[in-house]
Amino acid sequence: MALAVAIAATACGGGSKPAADVVARGERLYATSCLQCHGGPTGGAISDIPPRHGAQGHTWHHADCLLTDIVLDGLPPRPGVPDEQIMPAFRDQLIDAEVDAILTYLKTWWTDEQREAQAEMTAAECGGN
Repeated sequence: MALAVAIAATACGGGSKPAADVVARGERLYATSCLQCHGGPTGGAISDIPPRHGAQGHTWHHADCLLTDIVLDGLPPRPGVPDEQIMPAFRDQLIDAEVDAILTYLKTWWTDEQREAQAEMTAAECGGN
């Protein structure tokens, strides 16, 4: 739990909301908006469509700003991928702070090395956000 709190504190910039609350909020939002298609913290493979978000998946290979854009704007259809596996847009259902909470929760599933690599990528690609 201390790890989740530390991750959430970093993701939230030390705001007034307790970090554990952010992780819990992200968990609730993930359960209602993401779990049905993406599954939980274990299992899956890097090539899964839709991708798994745990340490075996590839979500940690992307910066927060890209992940946020994908959640809010969705992904267009791709050849060979069934329509039911295309990421829908959640812009009308989630706000940025909710996506941040979901990402904070997902990061509790990753290894220390994955979190570090993803944080460096986020700093480089998202202007330090």
